[in-house]
Amino acid sequence: MEISTSSSEKLHVPKTRVFKDKRAKFYIIRRCIIMLLCWKDNGDE
Repeated sequence: MEISTSSSEKLHVPKTRVFKDKRAKFYIIRRCIIMLLCWKDNGDE
């Protein structure tokens, strides 16, 4: 029974971890794009 509970926990942990990683990467990419766009706008002036 201990093996089944540990395997079920292992299945749940990576899913939340992958979701958090994807969210973090998306946030970083979005911030970089916004920064680059603002940098371009300031460079034109």
